[in-house]
Amino acid sequence: MKRLTEKIITVLLVVLVVLTMAVPAAFAGGAEGKNLNVFSQGKARWKTGFSDVDETLNWARMAIEKMYAKGIFTGYPGDFFKPRNNVTNLEAVVIALRIMGWEQEVDNVKNLPKSVKNLNVKWSKGYYYIALAVEKGLVEPDELKGFNPNAAAKRYEVARLVVRALGKEDEAQEHMKDKLPFKDANAVPKDAVGYVYVITDLGLMKGDDRGLFKPQEPISRAEMAVLASRLDGTLEQEDENLLVGIIKDVDTEELTITITNSYGEKTYDIIENAPVYIDEKYRELKDLNEGDKVELVINSDGDVVFIQVLEEDAEPVTVSARGLVTDVDEDNGTVSLFTYVNDADKGFVGVLKTSDLEGWHYELSTGYGTFVLTGDTDGLEDYVGENIVVTGTLKVGASIYMSGDLIDVEDFYPVRTASVVTFKVDDDTKITVDGKTGELSDIETGDFAKIKSQDGEALEIEVYSFRDRIREQNRETEEIKNGRLEGKVVSLTLRSQWEITVENEDGVYTFLLASDVNLDDIDELSDIRAGMKVELRIKNGKVIEIKAE
Repeated sequence: MKRLTEKIITVLLVVLVVLTMAVPAAFAGGAEGKNLNVFSQGKARWKTGFSDVDETLNWARMAIEKMYAKGIFTGYPGDFFKPRNNVTNLEAVVIALRIMGWEQEVDNVKNLPKSVKNLNVKWSKGYYYIALAVEKGLVEPDELKGFNPNAAAKRYEVARLVVRALGKEDEAQEHMKDKLPFKDANAVPKDAVGYVYVITDLGLMKGDDRGLFKPQEPISRAEMAVLASRLDGTLEQEDENLLVGIIKDVDTEELTITITNSYGEKTYDIIENAPVYIDEKYRELKDLNEGDKVELVINSDGDVVFIQVLEEDAEPVTVSARGLVTDVDEDNGTVSLFTYVNDADKGFVGVLKTSDLEGWHYELSTGYGTFVLTGDTDGLEDYVGENIVVTGTLKVGASIYMSGDLIDVEDFYPVRTASVVTFKVDDDTKITVDGKTGELSDIETGDFAKIKSQDGEALEIEVYSFRDRIREQNRETEEIKNGRLEGKVVSLTLRSQWEITVENEDGVYTFLLASDVNLDDIDELSDIRAGMKVELRIKNGKVIEIKAE
């Protein structure tokens, strides 16, 4: 799980970087072996295949090559990188969704809001990306009024997108009235002050040497590549630094490099003219020394396509993550989150099951009980028996056969290892559960948590317990079992006893009929039809009166 931790944390941060990729170039292949011929072209003094990355871009060269090697950036036909191109708002949205792992959901967007349809989008599928961005909270609906998908994304707009991607919207709102330390602070829109505050407080964006933030200016691909590399360099790599280690041997003839780390010793082949960087300056393989700490970037064939000597004292970045708790391991001192759910009131984690009681349906088995799934359940049949996350609304329900708790499904996600981030928890980790000091043992699967971390180590964990929601739900269910309920008849069935099922906007309810049930404005039970509006009077979970409206 550790490798996935760093990978997801990196994704949360690097989202800000990939906003510079182009559409449709953004959909081109990544750093595959067949695409890496760019590294074997060019003059000896400037070993890069991008014909438009010259000596004037020395300050960005390492970042461009590294991000390209990692597949975060792609080039354009003709070996162009277009480093001075600005990023459009649509490009920013597309890549933000892509890096967050939401791109595949674009095909599920069926109905475009009118506010999206009214936009002038030159790329037809772009409408669906924008609609999904609104759904995911990266763009607010009211922001679409002034949203120009073809215009260059401004620095303050990038800051806003990044802060939201990092789950720091609340923090940004808290600082909307703060005074920014820039000479051009007045150029920051009032409703963007908090985003600029947070992004600069994190050290992810800075002002220039004249004290200007330049909020209204666009960001070039080269500038964003530098920022990407800076962020990437402060984070542990996946597989507990599987590709970060200490050089044991470099063979410049055979083009191999051997490194050692916690995974042991491994030798990799190096492609010809793979970039080597030491102190952010271009070097050659012969300049690498035994004992150097390096990071390797490999392609899909497992060959090294980029090498960077790392600084031992690189300062880690503190980041925040939020999501549903999918696992708590007290023995190893870890907690895992599904980070694609950012709403504490809408996420549910459990194993998907089926039942044929009262008709075939899906159930979600969780640590807090079993829930019946209603609503948009199309496609769930592919994940029966698997651990999934469901987003939706918890509804009051009652049934003589089931637990009675219902979830009105809005969306669902199979919990894959790549979608889970794991944090290490120790005695120094500050844990609060529902506002009270707690311990790791107080956190349960299904809880919603916000975690501040550094290099995968949890510094603070703030937990919102799911148990309170269940208690409230049970109270409402008990009220229904002793009270009145209005709804439309779904069915009236005779089994060992008569039972009636009704539905309203809050849920579906099934009750037994008392043997002496009173019928109001109804002559016989056989007169009750599906769709009829009724009011039920219920006592101790049994219907004692049925009144037709």
